[in-house]
Amino acid sequence: FTRLNDTNYAEWALRMEAVLIRAGLWSTIDIQSVHRAAGFATSLALRRKFLTMKKTKTQTMQAWIADVQGLAFRLEQAGIDVADQDKILALTMGLSPSYDAVIINFDATPSDQLSLTHVIARLLNEEVRQAKPDGDDDSKDEPDEAMAVTRGRG
Repeated sequence: FTRLNDTNYAEWALRMEAVLIRAGLWSTIDIQSVHRAAGFATSLALRRKFLTMKKTKTQTMQAWIADVQGLAFRLEQAGIDVADQDKILALTMGLSPSYDAVIINFDATPSDQLSLTHVIARLLNEEVRQAKPDGDDDSKDEPDEAMAVTRGRG
């Protein structure tokens, strides 16, 4: 897995913990105090980054969701609670105006039905819908044709 650097402590720590537990060495290690981001300024910086993230035009929705969830994980590792509502806000606030219709739909969804899982599923579906070429519709309209039936008299 990726080596530890100045930006990936949370992800690295999770993987390293698994390796050390498997080797029976986890109880002897305490590096969180060195690498874990903590403090008021760090908290503000991470929250600001979380709420101002933007999905790029070339980024897939899956990658965007992974980025938001990854930063939420980093916030949680820094001791900051991140509610699902915060994740929904970060996911939707970082989208382009082309997603406004689906976001408005979220606003109209009853709160007991609006979950992070629901939002993620709808965003993934919306990406597929937006990627569909205009002429590529399963229900192509064919020109109306009428058939005349005449009765033979004989």
